[in-house]
Amino acid sequence: MGLQLGGVGVVDVELPQVVAFERRGGDYVAMGSTYSDGIGGFRLETEVYGGGDVFAFAADFPGVIFQPGVPLNVWAVRGDDYSVLIDTGVKEMTPGILSMCERLGNVGVVLLTHAHVDHMGASGAVRQATSARFVAGGAEAWFRDLELHYREFCLPHILGDPPGQKEEILGLVDGPSPVDVLMGEGAELRPDAGTRLEVIRLPGHKLEEIGLLDRARGELFVADVLLALASPFFHGYQSPRAFRASLDRIEALLREGTVNTVYASHHPPLDAAGALAALGQTRGLLDSVRSVVLSGPAQESQEQLWRRVSSKLEREPEFRGYAMLAGEVGELTEDGLLEVEGGLIRRK
Repeated sequence: MGLQLGGVGVVDVELPQVVAFERRGGDYVAMGSTYSDGIGGFRLETEVYGGGDVFAFAADFPGVIFQPGVPLNVWAVRGDDYSVLIDTGVKEMTPGILSMCERLGNVGVVLLTHAHVDHMGASGAVRQATSARFVAGGAEAWFRDLELHYREFCLPHILGDPPGQKEEILGLVDGPSPVDVLMGEGAELRPDAGTRLEVIRLPGHKLEEIGLLDRARGELFVADVLLALASPFFHGYQSPRAFRASLDRIEALLREGTVNTVYASHHPPLDAAGALAALGQTRGLLDSVRSVVLSGPAQESQEQLWRRVSSKLEREPEFRGYAMLAGEVGELTEDGLLEVEGGLIRRK
């Protein structure tokens, strides 16, 4: 069956097993066994996670984006005619991701869940190595224009531009990642007559974030709707209101039995109980941020709020947290709980 893009993608796929491995320091760990013969030098095939033929490359990536203990996963679903790669990680992961592509042999679609540098890092290499079409849910300018991405993501015009920051952030990608097709809610990758990968919108962390849902197998592929809470800084979100709605949606899918396994960017594969626990932890952060914002002094500036909340919740004050709190203040103002006047945030 051919690949149809322009609203609906069609990918033939067969899902019999799971393959997963993780890099920790200089070693490569697969299901409890340690290997050190290089990325792609081994595979451990197992059904321990259940579900489909899902490949993973996970890295404990120390640096400006991730610290040890915060994994970064890239998933792929293998198909007979086309395979689907979900995100392209960071540039340092290129050898492992290209090894996945070679093993798959027929990557026809790269689904970019959202426009952050740790999800688009090896896109240039993947594009050169495959004939894949790149699809996303929005924010096309952030994928295409890295200068704009940096300016709007890191806010150097507001927070300053520390030496080396731009090189570190943009050094996580191998170049722009232009999108061929934008897909929204209701679009599908149709693997075969019995399988459909449904595109679902999961806004919050990023407003354009999307995931893939296989209702027949009970599998859900998501990115950062489950936050990396071990990070020393706020992993952050654009809209707390949209984020809560996305968490509620996933919880409903789990509780009604539609989903039994969740594959996320910053977590190991999660069964229903594990996914519900992760949802609760992410909600807990949103609740804590809201509570601290509302319990502040009668008035304060955005910078004072940023530093106070960061200190109270023991996070480094940096650009992600600043942007997150701007979104929080905006929605609390809309709800009538705060007001902003003359550059000051006031509690009602």
